[in-house]
Amino acid sequence: MLSATLAAPSRTFREPGGIVCACLQITERQLLDTLAGTPACSLRDLRRTTGAGDGCTACHDLLRQYLEAGAQPSCPPICSDR
Repeated sequence: MLSATLAAPSRTFREPGGIVCACLQITERQLLDTLAGTPACSLRDLRRTTGAGDGCTACHDLLRQYLEAGAQPSCPPICSDR
């Protein structure tokens, strides 16, 4: 299971296990569970499945870090993806 092996990115502005996307109140646990159960290769994929990042976009850098940490082998390298 991915959530057991995925290390969370460095946290600079929130508590561990807390809110990742403040606009939509998406928690780290929800995000890790989604990444474990649904292959997300891009920020767009992650936004579609969780809604995270659809508000003010301030969490996009952090969401990209989660994507990079749990990148699927079939995923292309992550660049810019709004």
